[in-house]
Order: sequence, then C-alpha cells, then structure tokens
Amino acid sequence: MTLRCLRLGAAILLLASGALMYAASWQRWAGSCSTGGTLDPCELRQDHLYDFLPPAEPWAPAGDAAFLAGLSLLVLALALPVLPWALTGRRPGACSAIALLLSEVALVAVALATLRTGLSGVVVDPALETWSVAVWFLGPPLLLARFAFAAHGWARAASVVLALSMPLVGSLTYAIGSYDTQPWWEAVSGSIMALGAFCLLVAATLPHRTTPVVRGADGVPSFP
Repeated sequence: MTLRCLRLGAAILLLASGALMYAASWQRWAGSCSTGGTLDPCELRQDHLYDFLPPAEPWAPAGDAAFLAGLSLLVLALALPVLPWALTGRRPGACSAIALLLSEVALVAVALATLRTGLSGVVVDPALETWSVAVWFLGPPLLLARFAFAAHGWARAASVVLALSMPLVGSLTYAIGSYDTQPWWEAVSGSIMALGAFCLLVAATLPHRTTPVVRGADGVPSFP
C-alpha cells in the first residue's frame, strides 16, 4: 500500500510538471509557430535568445514561459526524492543517495532561478551558477537510467520514458532545430513526462513484483 501511494503521488506530481512545461512551451511558440511553419516570426522565436531552460544572457522573455518552466521544475523537485522508491520499490544505496541529493539541490537552484527570472524579466543566475546547471542537466537523467536497471515492468517503462523527457536527451535529439531551437520541443518534453507519469500510474495499479535484492549490513534492502 505504501509503494502504491508513493507511485500515485509521484505520478500526479510528474503529470503536473509535464503540464506546466507544456504551458511554458505554449507561451513561447503559440502564435509565432502555431502550425510549425518556417515563416519569419517562427524563425525569430527559434533563436536561443528565447531559451528558458535555464535562461542565460543574452535573454528575452517570451510571455510567462520562464515563470511556468520554473514552476514545472519546482514540482519535479518535489517528485524527485521519492522516485527511487516509486520506481524500484527499494531505497537507494549510498552512491545513488548522494547523486540524488546533489541532483535535488541543483534542480531546486535552477528552478528558483528560472522562476525568479520569469517574475523579474531579467536573468537571475542559480546558486553556484555553472555547477548547479551542470548537475541539473546531467544528474536526473543519469539517475533515471540507473533506476531503470533496478525497476521492473511498467515502473521500468516509466524510468526510461522519464529519462527521455529530460533536457539532456532533448538537447541531443528533439530540441535540435534547423535554426537554433526546434519549435515546441519543451512541449514534447512535457508530453513525454506525462507519458512517464501514466506508466507509473499503471505500475501503481498492478501488484508489486517481489525480486531478490542485495541487503546491506543493517539488513535493509538497497541498490548501489
């Protein structure tokens, strides 16, 4: 029952985060690239000047995109600490716990900076600046890939799909456009995250699969 509640709670947070990211993308692209065209307004909006994940100088606001993206990252930060349990059914080991803590701190720092940027209309650097951005960019997708190896069934599918929604994967694939940034890529990211949340919802409705686990000296199951 506890695992089911964790999965349901995490899935709801991930759905909310994905919806907010989709809304942020709408603020940037709707009107300029409403049909995915290549007319001048759409090409102009593809400029890195309007990127908001995270905003960096030089930067120009596109509606409330940065504010909504900051909210999306904050909601994701609420879900991230419970994902090891929700996805694998076990507590993280020492290495995964340290990586999770660092990723959480970096995610909150980037989220708050993005939110404050959206509110003020000028770029606000995150705490620890480049360090925070690097850990936020690399940490969560690598953790999700690690959890995928320890998860099973629909929980494993959720891990893989959630990893695909991360900006690291997007920057190598669906965020690449013919001119700087691919239109609507943040909406694609948010939609993929929502799909991952759906997989986690399905996992919550199914009986938990019991698998052999490695137990630490204290007798508590963990994964490295």
